[in-house]
Amino acid sequence: MDLNGLISTIITATSALVAIIGGFLVSRVITLSGERSAIERRLKEINNDLSTKQKMLEQIEKDFIEEEIEDFINDYCEEIIIEEKSIQEILDEDDSSDLTPEILEPYIEELFSIRDEIFKLIEETDEHYVLPNNLNELMQDNNIIIEGKKDLHELVYKTIWNSFPDEPTNSLFGINVKLPAIDHRNILKSTSTFSQQLFRDRIKERNMLRNEVQTLKVRKLEQKKILGDYGKPSGLWGGLWGGLWVLIYSCIVGIAYPSVLLPYPENTYNDVTTKWFLLILFFSELIALFIYLGVSMSKLTRNNSFQNLEK
Repeated sequence: MDLNGLISTIITATSALVAIIGGFLVSRVITLSGERSAIERRLKEINNDLSTKQKMLEQIEKDFIEEEIEDFINDYCEEIIIEEKSIQEILDEDDSSDLTPEILEPYIEELFSIRDEIFKLIEETDEHYVLPNNLNELMQDNNIIIEGKKDLHELVYKTIWNSFPDEPTNSLFGINVKLPAIDHRNILKSTSTFSQQLFRDRIKERNMLRNEVQTLKVRKLEQKKILGDYGKPSGLWGGLWGGLWVLIYSCIVGIAYPSVLLPYPENTYNDVTTKWFLLILFFSELIALFIYLGVSMSKLTRNNSFQNLEK
């Protein structure tokens, strides 16, 4: 029995199927590679945007903490440097503050250092010198130069000055002082409408940045999850591996094996058995191809995929 025609037909048919499915797989690979590159670019953009927003948020949070510390020092300067209350005791009395002793400790140490510096300056003045209520005037009268935070020096000086008795006395450092009551709490902070509006705008900006950072984190997580699905067997690239194995099987049973039989030697093998064996192999590759196509279509059309996308 001459099986050369059958073998050639099987090889030709298989080659055509392999070319069609192979072209489809190559096209799919190129498409998925482009999609993956687009996701990677998008993820990089999200990372850059997230990094910028986080830095802006950190700076705003830092500014708010510094302002809160400044307000705390303004409000409780007398309790700290005159009455020498502990930080924890003051914080216990002020339930509205989110500060902690650990955050305040370096600033309080600086405040005490400035207090000691102001005391030393006052002690070095003439015993008959009447202390003014302004640090600048004290500096000008006594040729004093102060380095560092001038506003804190002014606050500490006002606090010390207000703590002296109202009448002239020599009881403290032997210095004559005459003091009207002055509230030091508003030295560094403004209560104007403009300042309040500016403060509200900054709070609004901070809250917007927080929302944007949270949104970017969610988007980053989603993009990383999609990118990770490409490498899973059940993911976007997973279907290509099934097609690749089908092509390899088809090439072996429909092209490679029949090719080694050409030219077919008559009356050498059992021709009937060989014929049916070749047909069974050809039909098996067709079944494998149809199963692969059916599974791929099922994955694309099943409702669970759309439900997952909607979530």
